[in-house]
Amino acid sequence: MRRIIGSLTALAATLLLTVQTTFAAPAAQPTIGNPAFDRVWKRQDLPIALHLTGRSWTWGPQPISEVLREPFAEGIEGKRAVQYFDKSRMEINDPTADQNATWYITNGLLPIELMTGRLQTGLNQFEMRGPAKITAIGDPNQFPTYADLAHLIDNPGRVNPSDLGKPATGYLNPDGSISGFNDYANDPATTLVRGENNHGVAKVFIDYMNQQGLVAENGQYLQSKVYDPLFVFGLPITGAYWVKAKVGGTERAILFQVFERRVLTYNPTNEPAFRVEMGNVGQHYYQWRYGK
Repeated sequence: MRRIIGSLTALAATLLLTVQTTFAAPAAQPTIGNPAFDRVWKRQDLPIALHLTGRSWTWGPQPISEVLREPFAEGIEGKRAVQYFDKSRMEINDPTADQNATWYITNGLLPIELMTGRLQTGLNQFEMRGPAKITAIGDPNQFPTYADLAHLIDNPGRVNPSDLGKPATGYLNPDGSISGFNDYANDPATTLVRGENNHGVAKVFIDYMNQQGLVAENGQYLQSKVYDPLFVFGLPITGAYWVKAKVGGTERAILFQVFERRVLTYNPTNEPAFRVEMGNVGQHYYQWRYGK
């Protein structure tokens, strides 16, 4: 009898452990771990989180990592505080600087690192990892990856003046070649205008970067210019090209352009507020760097 009771007790303990394991509480969602990060996030994304505006996320609904200390040669003890979001990474290079200054928080040059494979560990210090074979546009596990986009960096660079005022019609093929694509040649959003560093930029992206909208500042909501383009997006580093990519399982024609800090996409079939969106560069970089 004791043997039977002992066996039943052991069985019960095993079942209890199984149930506890099966129904274990989910891991806690990371929270914004620095007041300066929180201030920057709230300006553009708090109105979205509270459903006060309908535009797409600038950072994401919440962080995807805790605050991390990553190697940075000029940082305190050779490190700097960073936190990852879907769309980007926030960084504090000098914690002794003015915390209210725009550039106290910097917005990582993640697309450049992903495309070149040069992981930055200091202002002039890099670790070679190899370009990221992670999908840059649309659903995962398809063309194009960041590695596929590497040859587009500053190629051709300065826009040919004769191309200004004309639509973006270059189409990126899986073999890396560029051919013509005229399906949206009559869409004024695709018109090339002169951008920073004399690159041609699709008008729809210029309009997006300079849009007015609801932002949160100092505990108040006000209508203002949503973005500081240089701070949020940086300079253009590729031209504007079309690509065919699956989005939600459906193949779409997507116009994209890579900037120093973000990848912008234009999907003409989306609702107006979501035709231009920022790629999930923060997610992609975190996966490339940490395998997560």
